[in-house]
This record gives sequence, structure tokens and C-alpha cells, in this order.
Amino acid sequence: MSQNVSLIGVRPEELPWLRLLITLLRHADGSVPELTRQALQYLSKTAVDPHVPAPETHEIDCFREVL
Repeated sequence: MSQNVSLIGVRPEELPWLRLLITLLRHADGSVPELTRQALQYLSKTAVDPHVPAPETHEIDCFREVL
């Protein structure tokens, strides 16, 4: 049974991205939530310091395969 939840500060056009993020974090394959968590950590770091080096290309390719 689904329930509606109100989120303050979230625009309607951002909801599909939040749904995708939640889907990735709840994925049955254990590597998908871990890769999602690492991607979020990277984005958090680069938002603060734009000089953070980009991840290795093989890490990005692994993430693309999962999607």
C-alpha cells in the first residue's frame, strides 16, 4: 500500500529523480546501492570542492551497466 509523503523544498520536476534515487538505493543487487552511495558521496564532495578528481572510468562503466 502506497502512502503520500509531503517534502518541503522539493519541486515537482525533481520527484522523478528522487524516485530513481530511491529505486537505486533499494535495488536487490547489493552492488547497485553501493555504487549509488559512492556516486552521492562524490557529488557531495564536488559540490563543496570542484577540484576533487573525477572517478576512474571503469567505475563509471560499471554503474552504466547496472542501469
